[in-house]
Amino acid sequence: MIDRKARDKAAEHIRRFISGQISNFKLEKDTPNTEDRGVLAIYHSLWCYYDDFIEHKLSGEMALPDETLRQLTRWVIFLHSDEEYLWPAISYPGVRPIEHGFFSKLLNGPDKEQKFMAAGDYSVWPFIDKDTYNIARKRPKLLSAKVNGSTNSDNQ
Repeated sequence: MIDRKARDKAAEHIRRFISGQISNFKLEKDTPNTEDRGVLAIYHSLWCYYDDFIEHKLSGEMALPDETLRQLTRWVIFLHSDEEYLWPAISYPGVRPIEHGFFSKLLNGPDKEQKFMAAGDYSVWPFIDKDTYNIARKRPKLLSAKVNGSTNSDNQ
């Protein structure tokens, strides 16, 4: 189920957060209330990229490395897409693979992770495969609306 309103809100807040415009506390305060599995998976994963005890922005010493910024930008592209979230349920899906400790192994963590990782092409998570990711990249939602009376296709 795609909750377009929640995805749009999440995409805007996450974009502003990863660019250092808003704080982690503002991001958490404005988390959309939704059942959209894609939104929930991304927010669940995003938590791993900030300190939830101290208010801060992702700028200066807290700025994200370029590779992480590219990864999180892909998450925003997903939120702007109309792709269903097709990955199996797992905690913190955007920060895989992880090493499993003793208790995780007792609770079949490695088996759950193996099933999760086999579900699609993880290099483009939260997209399920490179084709859907590439289609979304080639059709940026924010650039496809009418601008000054012409559409994106009119300008090509």
